Amino acid sequence: MPDRIPVLLVDDDPDLREVTASFLEREADRIAVETAPGAAEGLDALAERDVECIVSDYEMPGTDGLAFLAEVRERHPDLPFILFTGRGSEEVASEAISAGVTDYLQKRGGTERYERLANRIVEAVEKRRAERDAERAIGQFRAVAEGASDAILSVDTEGVIRFANPAVESVFGYEPSELEGEPLTTLMPERHREDHREAVDRYLDTGERGVDWTDVQFDALHRDGREIPVSLSYGEFTADGERRFVGVVRDRTEADRHRAFVEHASDVVAVMSSDWRFRYLSPSCERVTGHAPSDLVGERSLDYVHSEDRDAVRTAFENPTAGEGLPTAEYRFKTADGEFRWLESVGSERIETDGIEGYVVTTRDVSERKERERTLARLREWTRELNYTRTIDEAADLAVEAVDDLIDAGLSGIHLRTDEGDRLEPIALGQSVPNLFETQPSYDRDAPPETRAALAWDAFEGEESIVIDELSTYEPLDEPSPAESLVLRPIGDHGLFVVSSPDPHEFTDTDVLVAEILTGHLEAALDRIERESRVERLHGATRTLVGAESREEIAERAVEAATDVLGFSIVTVRVHDEAAGGLVPAAVSPEAEELLPERETFTPDGGSLNWAVFEEGEQRMYDDIRTTDALDADTALRSLLIVPIGDYGTIAVGETEPGVFDGVDEYLAGILATAAETAFQAEARTRRLAERTAELERQNDRLEEFAGVVSHDLRNPLEVARGRTELAREECDSDHLAAVERAHDRMTALIDDLLTLAREGDPVTDAEPVDLGRIVGSCWRTVDTRDATLRSEAEGIILADEGRLRQLLENLIRNAIEHGGEDVTVTVGTLSDGFYVADDGPGIEPDRREAVFDAGHSTSQSGTGFGLRIVEQVADAHGWTVRAVESEAGGARFEITGVEPAG
Repeated sequence: MPDRIPVLLVDDDPDLREVTASFLEREADRIAVETAPGAAEGLDALAERDVECIVSDYEMPGTDGLAFLAEVRERHPDLPFILFTGRGSEEVASEAISAGVTDYLQKRGGTERYERLANRIVEAVEKRRAERDAERAIGQFRAVAEGASDAILSVDTEGVIRFANPAVESVFGYEPSELEGEPLTTLMPERHREDHREAVDRYLDTGERGVDWTDVQFDALHRDGREIPVSLSYGEFTADGERRFVGVVRDRTEADRHRAFVEHASDVVAVMSSDWRFRYLSPSCERVTGHAPSDLVGERSLDYVHSEDRDAVRTAFENPTAGEGLPTAEYRFKTADGEFRWLESVGSERIETDGIEGYVVTTRDVSERKERERTLARLREWTRELNYTRTIDEAADLAVEAVDDLIDAGLSGIHLRTDEGDRLEPIALGQSVPNLFETQPSYDRDAPPETRAALAWDAFEGEESIVIDELSTYEPLDEPSPAESLVLRPIGDHGLFVVSSPDPHEFTDTDVLVAEILTGHLEAALDRIERESRVERLHGATRTLVGAESREEIAERAVEAATDVLGFSIVTVRVHDEAAGGLVPAAVSPEAEELLPERETFTPDGGSLNWAVFEEGEQRMYDDIRTTDALDADTALRSLLIVPIGDYGTIAVGETEPGVFDGVDEYLAGILATAAETAFQAEARTRRLAERTAELERQNDRLEEFAGVVSHDLRNPLEVARGRTELAREECDSDHLAAVERAHDRMTALIDDLLTLAREGDPVTDAEPVDLGRIVGSCWRTVDTRDATLRSEAEGIILADEGRLRQLLENLIRNAIEHGGEDVTVTVGTLSDGFYVADDGPGIEPDRREAVFDAGHSTSQSGTGFGLRIVEQVADAHGWTVRAVESEAGGARFEITGVEPAG
């Protein structure tokens, strides 16, 4: 029950404890007794549970009743404590009263003693409760009075001011300490003082009020002696057993303004106790929460706060962070209709005085702001998704879904301009549109005035939103529509965003702003999608440029890409022709051919914008060439974009309307020009390659012819000379004949090497796995090695043309023997990516190591000068690299690298 009285009974006699507890609970059903056998146990129980009264025996082992009382008083100075003892000493009674005992009863007598004890308990507890309530009321009074803007005075029955709040200084000019202890008549003009005394005496004697205490108006006396009009409301209360009067005084000139502010302010002013209970609420409480202030006073405020927000509210007001301003919390509050509304509360300085702790709190409704924040957060999510759309349909559907989610506009749609530019066709519609429109709404450009189509085109061709709150009363429209609230927002050059609702006055300023922001992001998405589509199609078209076989074909394909893919109409591609002395037209779009006069060549001194762009190598864009000295300024051409094609020419794009081109057009035209330049470069390389191939074929033909001459016309006379020399040796013996034979051998070696060089220069295309060690041994046996020594360390299988690899190794072995002497040691070894042939001969001077591979270079009387050239030729044919270095023995070493192992 709400007025239950918890009592702690302390007595060392268990039987007496039980009997006393039973009688007390029977005598007063409000009393609930808990027992303890001694003082120590009693203190433990007191620490663990709420107790409103203690009944204790006096004579107990250990700590007696008076000592127990002393310890209780240290912890709870005002807790009722009744000494219930069998010892009737006046001395004990005197000590108990001195120690602060609430009451003193003896255990002697019949059962009526329990009735007396029960009555004393109830009286003591109710008195304490009343005192506590009075203290709380006084504390609240002081807390409110200290922060009040009105002057508040407390006066005793003698007319002496006992309390004055700080606001008395602003009203009367006195500091509170100057008034406390002074008669109230200090604040009254002389003519009012006697009437005031008589009225007070009459009230104290008879209780009759001569005036309405809620609003007494009179002239008060300011400290500076002037009279001020004030209004006074006052009441009576009891403090410490004495009658007191409290008055609230305000300057009457401010009364009306103050009342209007309090009663009509949108913010709620509340006094909140430390246990979160409402102590006062301003009238605006009902407007904000639906609750009348009287319904909430005494209620625990946290009970109305959404369960998910309570911890945040506690943290803000119970543990405010130093230096971060006043405690503030945002939370959901349960309204009178059971719904939750977002509120923001700001606490003033914390109240801690005279038994009350808490805040004066100002609260405002922030539901609209929170909803706006939620909407903007969702808007960010939707616009982020728009950034990832890949098609126009996907972007439009997403935007319609977003506007329905954000502002509940299910009757909306997106209408894009057709390619012909004469209609706005729906591409995405809200779910409610098919239910309210018989046919999908589309808008013709040439629709008559006062129609929905005319209104749509007006909005599309404008720059701002058209917002209509009630379409049925909108005078410029004379055509019925299922929509009432309407927002029309152009999507750049793409089309129109129609945001509508069947209900009038449906969209707030925030809704309109959301629609405009969403439209802006949709426009950006459509621009991006269109740009990506054009770039993708342009890349496809530019790939065909590289496959063109002539400059004329490249120019024609560039014009086709500019018109068919990029949507330009007036296009001319010019190429630089040195013979003509300028830029000549290579390809022209049909519309350019029809619109512009024929101009064969743009020369450096002709003043052409095309030549200026070609010479500077930087593109130019003109919003209107009629403001320039351009050659075509007198034609229908207005907008002009010229892009250089490297050193090859220019692409010129034009339109008959001014200011048509933008940065995207510049970007795409630049891509096309780069592709055209690449195509021209490829064509030039192909042409040069074809010319080089033809020249090589002619050289090969001459080389074959030379090889045939060498093979036939030189070998035959040489063989005749050999035969004649043999015949001459039979007829006579001469040292000259030996020299002739040596000359014949050298000529034969020269012819063989020349034929090898002439016929073995083609790249190797049929390489096969070859055992390097085996080939080295075979070559050593083939060459005339005389007394030379082979040290073969070569191993592994490589990919090579075996016959041509033999030529390379034989020439290197022969070269080592020719230059190193008959007793030279030749070493063949393996490298990480190839092999080497080294000797211990005299070696090659460092400054001659590159020259040894030149044709005809030789330092030996018997050498032809072509052996190492053949080695280099065979290496090149395989894709290998050969170089000459010094061997470990100081001789020559030839390293062949870049060799591919087999497998």
